[in-house]
Amino acid sequence: MMIRIESLEAIDDQVENIPIEETVKRWGDYLDYLNSYYLLLDSSTIEISNLAYFSLHEITNRDAFRIRYEDGKSVGENIAAESIASVFQMGRYLSSYRQDVPIEYDQRILMRQVISDDVIRHASEKFSAVVATPGLQKMLSSFAKSLSEYKVGNYETSIVLSWFITEEALSKLWQEHIEGLNEKFESGRRRVNRERKDFLTGRDFTISAISNLLELWGILPFEQFQKVDKVRGYRNKIVHSLGFVPGAGESQLALNVAKSMIGRIGNVEFTPSMGYSITGL
Repeated sequence: MMIRIESLEAIDDQVENIPIEETVKRWGDYLDYLNSYYLLLDSSTIEISNLAYFSLHEITNRDAFRIRYEDGKSVGENIAAESIASVFQMGRYLSSYRQDVPIEYDQRILMRQVISDDVIRHASEKFSAVVATPGLQKMLSSFAKSLSEYKVGNYETSIVLSWFITEEALSKLWQEHIEGLNEKFESGRRRVNRERKDFLTGRDFTISAISNLLELWGILPFEQFQKVDKVRGYRNKIVHSLGFVPGAGESQLALNVAKSMIGRIGNVEFTPSMGYSITGL
């Protein structure tokens, strides 16, 4: 898959030496979009073709590579030499195949399945909505990372990553609710001024307090609140080293809660594959 995000390409042409910090940031931003699309493509394959085909894992800068174009033609690219991606990267060129064997019998092609246009179109439509919603790509990318950790049995990491998503979503709901209460009085003063807003969103209001208040105000359904509270407990036990050893069930709950919160904040639905990516010993 080839992706170009125009906002990430808007760099001053006068800058000859781009700082390494800017390069690292742009890589991170692009990887968020790539992981988001990979998650949506995996989901669309399940939804449209009823096929859990991909072994979803986090895409890193070892897997991705940059392609340069001039006048509509490719003039250069990096090779993802540290990743299996390089094998399939070179597979895009006819010269990398044996001439005496039909291409369909090559090991890079033989066992692969065709992903339909409908699947790609479905994933692309959802991805367009993600691009149009600033910040949503980071939540989906974090979910993809959490899911990939679950698939290899790293349940603690999966739960913590999922909790970050849920916590961010709760904070957004809380801020939206406070803003909804911020009426303007005849005197011109606001009900929630800067000082009061800083207090309501500061350290004195823990995420536990926020989730409880959101439930009491009817913003967070009680059943969802109970699940959120369970996952918060898992996260606290992991972080504070209380001897808690989570399993697949706890990780699945954390993922499902994070997924529901993404749907609440970003209005995007997807179907994650909960199968493992581990072979037998």
